[in-house]
Amino acid sequence: MKQKLLIAAASAVLMAVPSLASAQDSGWYLRGNAGYGVHTDSDISDGITGDVESEGNVAGSVGVGYEFGNNWRVELDGGQLFSDLGAIGQAPSSFAKLRTSTLMLNAIYDFNDFGRFKPFVGAGAGLLRGDADIAAHDFLDSTGLGLIRTPACNGPQSPASARTCEVSSQDTGVGWQLLAGLGYAITDNLTWDTHYRYVDTGNLDFDGTSTDTISGAVTPINVTLEDVGVHSLLTGFRYRFGGSTPPPPPPPPPVEPDYTCWNGDVVFNAGQCPAEPRPEPTVRCWDGSTVFAQNECPAQPETFTCWDGTLVYDRASCPAQVTQRGNVVADLCGNQYRQEIIYYEFDKGQSAETRNTVNRILDTGEYCNVDNIRVVGHTDTSGSAAYNLALSKRRASDAREELIRQGINSSIITSEGKGETEPFVDTGDGVKEQLNRRTEVLITLSSIGAAIN
Repeated sequence: MKQKLLIAAASAVLMAVPSLASAQDSGWYLRGNAGYGVHTDSDISDGITGDVESEGNVAGSVGVGYEFGNNWRVELDGGQLFSDLGAIGQAPSSFAKLRTSTLMLNAIYDFNDFGRFKPFVGAGAGLLRGDADIAAHDFLDSTGLGLIRTPACNGPQSPASARTCEVSSQDTGVGWQLLAGLGYAITDNLTWDTHYRYVDTGNLDFDGTSTDTISGAVTPINVTLEDVGVHSLLTGFRYRFGGSTPPPPPPPPPVEPDYTCWNGDVVFNAGQCPAEPRPEPTVRCWDGSTVFAQNECPAQPETFTCWDGTLVYDRASCPAQVTQRGNVVADLCGNQYRQEIIYYEFDKGQSAETRNTVNRILDTGEYCNVDNIRVVGHTDTSGSAAYNLALSKRRASDAREELIRQGINSSIITSEGKGETEPFVDTGDGVKEQLNRRTEVLITLSSIGAAIN
């Protein structure tokens, strides 16, 4: 049992030892304490029997240890107490004295949250030795003639002889102790150490003799001192070697943000502000785009009216002009493809330009060989897509009917509507744009070249 206690206490000490790398205010120390101690009441059995009660006496303890700097320390501790246990069972001519010496390894935890005052608790286990002087004698009565047998001595005896039982020996075993105390830091290295400790030594076994005083016969006996313990209150000093680790400097005061953003947030600098939302543009340009100011609109290209009434952005895009009925400008039939455009008022399926445009196509057919005519209607983006598709088909159909009415063979004419899908000028949705309200008449010639009469 004693071996198990020693192993458990040693394991607890090893588990309490932290890494030295993290220590602060660590180092070796010496400790010395003195005070008052008393052995617990005990029973003596076997060769000598009876109970004993200890008187108090001076106790002492010295230790060498190591502080790890994180509340824990370990130390090797030696202590001693000598006390007079008095008469054995109050029997005359008997006495018992005991000296206990201990050598233990302690693990101690210091509570460092109370300024200079540092309470601590600890436990230890190790070796102990008991030195006992115990004796009991038969004695004469008050007349000096009668022999009284001492009840404390159990050795063999003869009726006519006196008997003496004596023990003067040592016993070594395993014990444990508990500590609780208070330290006061006089300086960074010197501590006033006051503590209470209880040592449990268990049973101590001693060898002795029983002697017949007349015959001189000596008989060995064994004596057990049961459940021996030590209570002691000690005070002294503890000195740690080495300098004290200075405390870390206090952290710098936190920097408060002082920059106010557009939305009221307070930050450290302008770069931490959220992006400021930009208002929606409200100015609509000629091409249907929206901007924040009129001067942000793109420049509107200049339009030109050709000799035949068509509107173009480039004067060079005008068709060749017929100068005389009998003479055709060579460019009139010089290209295989020719385009005429009819423009419309808003939401109209017919145009006043249709008849003039058809007359120009008839002039082309008079001087050039026309292979086919394709009529394609368009609208701007104002209105729904379905409505605009139907409107573009009506415009194309109106132009085709006028071509047929003016004598163009219907078999070479096709018509279709594109709605708002192919604007001449790109605009946003819902924009009225004259150049997008149109019907394109695409003429394909079967032969090219100048025809001059």
